[in-house]
This record gives sequence, structure tokens and C-alpha cells, in this order.
Amino acid sequence: MGAALLRVNKLQDKWKVKLRKALETKDKGAPSHTRVSGRMKRAAEKYAMFVLPFVTVLREGLEAVIFIGGVGLGLPASSFPLAVFCGLLAGCLVGYVVYR
Repeated sequence: MGAALLRVNKLQDKWKVKLRKALETKDKGAPSHTRVSGRMKRAAEKYAMFVLPFVTVLREGLEAVIFIGGVGLGLPASSFPLAVFCGLLAGCLVGYVVYR
């Protein structure tokens, strides 16, 4: 997923031109009630590179929580806080390193 997102940046300008041409021909003569959907389209385009990784990471995180919960049913509740803290710390550290 990450490699595909990196390649998208190189092709972004080319796609913008093609999309702009397609949208201009489609939107000519559009009624005024489509202005709201146009704003939503622009917002979706603006945050598309944020939403896809966010949803993917959120889904994987929920899967991890369910897996850990299933594995930890036989363990006492006091064994989780240290593991959760270390996992959050490691995740933040790796995220920061990847971001930099």
C-alpha cells in the first residue's frame, strides 16, 4: 500500500489534468443543487490520501484488538496495561520514524 501511494505522487499532476478535463465537460450546465455535491467531491479529493491509509490502519488496529482480546481471555486483566503501553509507545516511535 505504501509503495503504491508513493507512486501516486509522481502521477498526481497528470491525473489532475485528466480529471479536470473530464469534470469540466461533465459539469457544464449543471443545476445549482449540485454545488453541495461539488464541495463534497473537492473535500473527498483533497483528503483522499489521508482517508485511505487512516481507514486501513484503523481496520488493522481493530483486528489486532479483537485478536489480542481473544488470546488474552485466559489471562488476568492486570497483565494488559504494560503490554498496551509498550505497544502504543512502539507504534508512536515507528510512526514518527516513518514520518521523518
